[in-house]
Amino acid sequence: MARDIYSQIYKKIDLLTGGILNFISSPEGYLKLKSTGYMDLIIERLGHDTVSIAHYYEQNGDLVADPEITVKIDFDNCTAEALTFQNFMGFYTVYPEADKVNLKLKKTLNSFLNYWLTNLKEQGFYQ
Repeated sequence: MARDIYSQIYKKIDLLTGGILNFISSPEGYLKLKSTGYMDLIIERLGHDTVSIAHYYEQNGDLVADPEITVKIDFDNCTAEALTFQNFMGFYTVYPEADKVNLKLKKTLNSFLNYWLTNLKEQGFYQ
């Protein structure tokens, strides 16, 4: 069952980016998606298997991400999972140390990410 949500997340990110493998290997490593009535959505490559997905707004001349989720992509298994989440209330990480995992947060963040990706499609962000 848990693997199912990770597969769903991967498929949704694949659709959102117009092909996650192409996005990760592109020289730009950056997408700015717009949908009328919503904050811009920015997807950035953070590494060979990690992306950031965030809405941005401007406050006092600075861009502020709210929310931002970092996601690890497993290309071999076609799965993806949330690693971190941040918003105006704080920063949360699934793996606080190399050998530790916050299982409750992992489940919560992946459920939220899956739901958010569905909402992004309904809001017109998918390519």
